[in-house]
Amino acid sequence: MSLAASVLSVLVALVFLLAGAQKVLLRRSVTANLLRLGVGPALTRLIGALEIAGTFGLVAGLWLRPLAIAAATGLTLLLIGAVGYHLRARDFTHRRHRSHAVAPVLLAALTATTTALLLATS
Repeated sequence: MSLAASVLSVLVALVFLLAGAQKVLLRRSVTANLLRLGVGPALTRLIGALEIAGTFGLVAGLWLRPLAIAAATGLTLLLIGAVGYHLRARDFTHRRHRSHAVAPVLLAALTATTTALLLATS
């Protein structure tokens, strides 16, 4: 695995470990926005668990590249779903919530880039 793919995998893993833990613990700062999008506590915890699983997949993927590719792909798909929820809530047109909507787009681009790097160096 290339150094760039390894570093990006670790950085993405850290981001999703922190984000997933917040969701699994149902931190109010996170759940308030998710409730506004129509995501209840059970789905919030599931999303958090998937993010944490993706974290472990990316880290284990430092030694087993197919696992890293699967984890990065899964996180990208999860974020595409998040963008869909923001589109449904029309967050991209409401100035008040636009910053919440941009984060999953940027993270989806980052995880897709990670996936592409992992595939290119396999």
